Amino acid sequence: MSCNVIIGDENFPSSESKETKIPNGDANGQNSNVKQRLYRTSSFRKEYMQEEPEPLTCLQSCKKHASDLCCGTNKKKTFQKLLPLLRIYRKYKVKSDLPNDVISGVTVGIMQLPQGMAYAMLADLPPVVGLYMAFFPVIIYFIFGTSRQISMGTVAVVSLMIGSVVSNIADTTSISGAFNSDMGNNSLLNGSFMDNMTTTEATTGIPTIRKLTDHEMGLKKIALASSICFLVGVIQIVFGFLRFGFVTTYMSDPLVSGFTTGAAVHVFTSQVKYIFGLKIPRFGNMFQIIFTYKAIITNITSLNPVTVIISAICIVILYIVKVQINQRFKSKLKIPVPIELIVVIIGTVISHFFHFEDNYKVKIVGEIPAGLPTPALPSFSSYGTYFSDAIIIAVVAFAQSVSLAALMAKKHMYTIDANQEFIAYGIGNVFGSFFSCYPFAASVSRSSVQDSAGGRTQIASLFSASLVLIVIIVIGPLFESLPNCVLSSIIVVALRSMFLQVFELKHLWKVSKYDCMIWIVTFSCVVLIYVDLGLWIGLIFSFLTVVIRSQRTKVASLQKISSLDVFADDSKYIKTTNVPGIRVIGFNSPLYYANGDIFVKQVFQLVGIKPERARKVIKRLGSISEYRRQSQLTIVAGSYMHNNPFSSYDCPTPTSKTHKSLSESNSVSSANSETDKRVSSAISTLSYKRADLTYCHHLVIDCSSMCFVDTVGSKVLKQVIEEYKTVGVVVFLAAVREDVWQTLIATGFIEKYEKNIYLSVHDAVAAATAEGEGDNDPLQPKKSYKDKKKMSAIQEDLDMELEVLSSDDCLIDHEV
Repeated sequence: MSCNVIIGDENFPSSESKETKIPNGDANGQNSNVKQRLYRTSSFRKEYMQEEPEPLTCLQSCKKHASDLCCGTNKKKTFQKLLPLLRIYRKYKVKSDLPNDVISGVTVGIMQLPQGMAYAMLADLPPVVGLYMAFFPVIIYFIFGTSRQISMGTVAVVSLMIGSVVSNIADTTSISGAFNSDMGNNSLLNGSFMDNMTTTEATTGIPTIRKLTDHEMGLKKIALASSICFLVGVIQIVFGFLRFGFVTTYMSDPLVSGFTTGAAVHVFTSQVKYIFGLKIPRFGNMFQIIFTYKAIITNITSLNPVTVIISAICIVILYIVKVQINQRFKSKLKIPVPIELIVVIIGTVISHFFHFEDNYKVKIVGEIPAGLPTPALPSFSSYGTYFSDAIIIAVVAFAQSVSLAALMAKKHMYTIDANQEFIAYGIGNVFGSFFSCYPFAASVSRSSVQDSAGGRTQIASLFSASLVLIVIIVIGPLFESLPNCVLSSIIVVALRSMFLQVFELKHLWKVSKYDCMIWIVTFSCVVLIYVDLGLWIGLIFSFLTVVIRSQRTKVASLQKISSLDVFADDSKYIKTTNVPGIRVIGFNSPLYYANGDIFVKQVFQLVGIKPERARKVIKRLGSISEYRRQSQLTIVAGSYMHNNPFSSYDCPTPTSKTHKSLSESNSVSSANSETDKRVSSAISTLSYKRADLTYCHHLVIDCSSMCFVDTVGSKVLKQVIEEYKTVGVVVFLAAVREDVWQTLIATGFIEKYEKNIYLSVHDAVAAATAEGEGDNDPLQPKKSYKDKKKMSAIQEDLDMELEVLSSDDCLIDHEV
């Protein structure tokens, strides 16, 4: 069976191509003479690849972009992209969509009231701030957002991160100095605080240091939170215009799950003091949980029994209704029971009429100003201090929101624009910062309710915001008697879904131990250290696992599967055949600086030829030809020993257990005994151990799985080629990807080794078979007539032995 091979190359045009014969067969297994052209990658690219246009300069790119924007069609597309509501609501069906949006909007609005106040308290801010956030940012997202089902507003993780920042400000200040300069622009400060200044302070202007009241401290925190909100918004807008929507791809699902679960532990810990009615300070970020629980244990004797009873009752009621009723009968309920609002109303009424604050020392929400806040410019004096916190908050809020938006879009079969989402969040935060808001994000619980209640578009958020607006203007002051422990109970029960993520560990361990370790490391660092630093450590560890995975990738030996032009790992697939003298290997990983040395070591080990050791052997033997001759003898020895385990060559001393087998082997024919003697005579000419002798004249590296190669990887490939060249082994590369090819061009690799790169593994093996051993013995010295005569005699003896062994059917089925 044979076919004619034509090696496609610029030096060998089709009319003058070299032809050779390699094993092949037709579909019926009969002999056939088929002309098959083998391509080097460079020849294939020259013949079939399209010409690439010249890259535009920066000025040309700007002109082209400007001309595209000036085009009427592109103007319309750009305008619709910046204002997605024009595209989304162009096909809005009022009769079918509006009723669903009204129901879902009112339902979410009812949830916004208690959750907004509760999460604002988690952020260490007055509860009214949570109501503001349920109105102002929601209106902006309705205009610029691309998701149709997510509910924007307060969320636990962002509230916790804001609380960690604003809680660190000092509780004393210079009345006429720093305090006025930092907070004088905030609208909530204009009346109450300035009226409380003494006449001396107001007239003399002499700074007076004193401890701030709770009300003044709250106003100072609002000012700082608004400043951070403005900075976060600017960062998100810049990231959106720079097309940084891809940043969430670096936050894997195990990382996000471990992070949110760890943050849930912090949220729960921050609410324990309200549930027990304890008065303990809020500690700094580092090891906050350890210090908090230490303070809780120390002050546990001073807990308020009434507060504990109220908290326990609220938690039980919330759990029963949310889990056992709303969740269990979700399919039968048109809208979920608004148990949070019911608990808030009942708690407020009972606290008001029984005077919980005066009679039982239960801490309540306190003053809630009626009406919308007057817009005011945030302070810009301390941006440098909180810039790193703002970046983390901006990315975390975006990651949580856009992942939820993508989930809803996939469920309802539409697409979102991650970069436009970045811009929408940024504009919402900048706008909200003028109205005493802190950064917002999408809530999982409210978004699920809005979707399950039938919400079709963000028009539902308009009805939600309208309901909140009514509360802010009219009903807000009625919640002044609401106990703080009721809001804490709402937060604690809402954390249940986050804590349930712990059960993902068992599944992660089965699927990927790396993902499981990412979850554990992120969770542990977030809990023990703090949220922001724990997230950074989790990201770094996640990147480290990628490097480790690429380093643990092993070079695989590939062999051709019989009757197929497919090369597969011979340790995992059956019916593979080996071509003598040609080794094929694959590397299922990018080749770069982190795994270059590992790749070289594994190649030398798998091929069986370590160039440094092989050069010493070749130097002593005198030539590569002699090295190959003795390597072929090792094949003879290995094959013969495999088929004749009790031959006289290298046979172990018989024991009592093998006595019977040896007795049977004595009945072997005298012809086989003669073969034993001939093999032993041939093998006795070996000068080195089998481990130092491996027959290989070509090595083919399958590069199809190398997604990229850096400059170090290019040097590594060059090193392998040059090292093996010194021992007479020619290295071919096969199936080089386009990105890798461009890198090899840039590093000068292609210019030198262009003829060593083939289009496919099949082409490379066929070309290697056609070349055979060739004339690639750079170390072969000039031999005298006696040496040549001696080598010729040795080769004749080897050919004779191979002929005899082949006739006795004791060799494996391949040509030596």
